[in-house]
Amino acid sequence: MGGEPGAWRVFVDRFAPTVKALARRYLQMHGHFADDAEVEDVVQDVFHALTRKDFKLLRNYDPAFSFKTYLGVITRTEVHRTLRKKSPLLGDTAQLEAIPSPGGGPGEEASGAEEAETVAKALDALPPRDAEILRLRYLRELDYKAIATNLRIPEASVGQTLYRAKQRLLEKLRSLLGLLA
Repeated sequence: MGGEPGAWRVFVDRFAPTVKALARRYLQMHGHFADDAEVEDVVQDVFHALTRKDFKLLRNYDPAFSFKTYLGVITRTEVHRTLRKKSPLLGDTAQLEAIPSPGGGPGEEASGAEEAETVAKALDALPPRDAEILRLRYLRELDYKAIATNLRIPEASVGQTLYRAKQRLLEKLRSLLGLLA
């Protein structure tokens, strides 16, 4: 932080409330209703990530973009790390079942499990490459660059490949559910 005394404390005081709110929201989006201590752990992980390797993440920030959005990406990454530590199975279809239904009643929970099972069947019925790109993007929440690296394809083709895979998944789901196009 430029070597200025107290600069880090000012930075943390300014952005900690934003990181805390984002961490709580991301945890809730994944069906994990964390207590204050868990949220604080994620906040600490975010600020630790910012200081690693001589503040590399901060030095790599591009001011042409919103800093709060940048912090959001880092926070989301740390939330995913936290959730993976708690549940190493996360990242497969188990993640679909971990998302609670909005109503929360017993009948709706069963319905959510059935929906997850239907999506899992549709994914399994897809060509392996389609299923893999969908899992990488929507279950593991990788960006296009990481997907391209994983699948050994050009980054520029990820969007089109993903679009086609979603179309095939939609066809499979319609078929499984007996719906017309």
